[in-house]
Amino acid sequence: MTVSIANYPIATQSLRRDDRGRMTNDMKIKLGSLIGILFMCLTVQAADTSNADKIKQKLEKGDIITEIVNHPVTGVPNPTGKCLVKASINDVWYVITDFDSFGEFMPNAMFYRPVNQTANRLIVNCKIKIGLLYSTYKLAYIIDEETHTTYWSYVQGSGPIRDAQGYMRIEPYDDTRVLVTYTTTLDAGRYLPKWIETYLTKSTFPKIFSSLRQRIVLLKGRGEIAKPKLNFYQDEFEK
Repeated sequence: MTVSIANYPIATQSLRRDDRGRMTNDMKIKLGSLIGILFMCLTVQAADTSNADKIKQKLEKGDIITEIVNHPVTGVPNPTGKCLVKASINDVWYVITDFDSFGEFMPNAMFYRPVNQTANRLIVNCKIKIGLLYSTYKLAYIIDEETHTTYWSYVQGSGPIRDAQGYMRIEPYDDTRVLVTYTTTLDAGRYLPKWIETYLTKSTFPKIFSSLRQRIVLLKGRGEIAKPKLNFYQDEFEK
């Protein structure tokens, strides 16, 4: 954060002395206000830097950084997390775009089946299990290869899930690791109390990162991770 004294008129226009060259009371008040503003800005900057350093230290240790913030309008939990994965961008990208394999390693996922693709959207039918509840629904994916980000949003479904959206992004970190960011929302409506919904979302969240890391290790142990083939299935919602 950079603070310029030129942004404050009291520093350039109101700092005047009286005829005897002494500071007026008005000027003393304004100067005190300016010093207070500058002090607060420097304090916020120091706090932001300190927090960023702590997050970096945790990431370097291999921790999974997670946070849940409720949407101010819907109240839906919005978990967002980050972790470092020891792999190349392509390795992780090939894993998170291999929909056929999601049922093998993604927590709660039973299957993810692409059914249709337009110019900018991939339609995927999904089935998940949350506790004792099953839900089948359709997601619209945007696959952004330039930024190595997959975005998804809810289209329709049956079962308790009435909304689901989020994204997963891969960014370079150093020579051997990438930074993976994941955020998602989940709204089970009246089927689950809000506190249970929040708990399930939060408890599942770290498992997604751990499962991703384990999947990378498993596949690299078998050899080079190949670019997945996109297969299409019958759309169960169109039957």
